Amino acid sequence: MPTSTFEQSVLDLMQALGLLIRRTRNESYGGELSMTEALVMSRLAKDGAATTAALARAEKMKPQSMGTTITSLEDMGIVTRTPHATDGRQMLIELTPKGVQLRKKNVEAKLMWLSQVIAELDAEERDTLFRAAGIIKRLAET
Repeated sequence: MPTSTFEQSVLDLMQALGLLIRRTRNESYGGELSMTEALVMSRLAKDGAATTAALARAEKMKPQSMGTTITSLEDMGIVTRTPHATDGRQMLIELTPKGVQLRKKNVEAKLMWLSQVIAELDAEERDTLFRAAGIIKRLAET
């Protein structure tokens, strides 16, 4: 339990971010994906093909857990595995055309919802929120 006003504010921020994440997730196109699956799709869309180990490191997951996620995405036809060009022991994971399209539709659905909600804020609230985005990203990357 929080023991100070500062800790209570931190807890309030955590709860608000959690609510926003859940609400945004509900706005996705084709909501059959888990949060981890959606994160992997985002990572592959942003960074391109990667090994299971590299994806696990990037998402701070155990390689075994990442392997399970990748298998699930592969079963849905969202990712494919191809042999690494220089290291035959490794496989590269990349989005399939279906995965690229699904990712695009998910981003569009979330962007549309969040844009509409943010547009309802006054200019000062929008500016504050947009400035906070950089700070929140920095916190997440530490």
